Amino acid sequence: MALTTLPPAGSKLRASVLAALMAERMPITARKTANETIISNATLQNDDELFVPVEASCEYHMELRLNYTSGTAPDLKIGWTYPTGTTIRWSGVDSDTAGAVRISGNLLETSVPAICGSGADLQAAYTGMVVVGVNAGTLQLQWAQNTLTASNSTVYAGSFLTIKRTA
Repeated sequence: MALTTLPPAGSKLRASVLAALMAERMPITARKTANETIISNATLQNDDELFVPVEASCEYHMELRLNYTSGTAPDLKIGWTYPTGTTIRWSGVDSDTAGAVRISGNLLETSVPAICGSGADLQAAYTGMVVVGVNAGTLQLQWAQNTLTASNSTVYAGSFLTIKRTA
């Protein structure tokens, strides 16, 4: 979908065109307002609040900040659900399951990285590009325990997912 075009020089800028231009350039942010906890669940599940709408044939810059806690046994894993035909290239800073800080690079839409659980509050930060094919829909974070364990894993309020249209 092409970006809204400006009217030719000297013509009036209608409110509808201005509104469309502003909407295309405004970031869309989903922010967790409540903690979400799972126990004994190693199957990726949709996050209750971290999802955003994406338009067909558009490109977006994406940023995810994840505040979480999980025990050392279950750790955590994350992934995405997205419209068919979408390509995601993302990377970030997190901790591997041994607790070492790492730069996770060259991740794809199908990647499911496992990240550290230490029993303490942790943060992971990711950025990337989302290229949506011909199907509009929803980009949504998924997460679960990396290893099924009868202990709590929580994604905290304040975590957020932001996209900004680039094309």
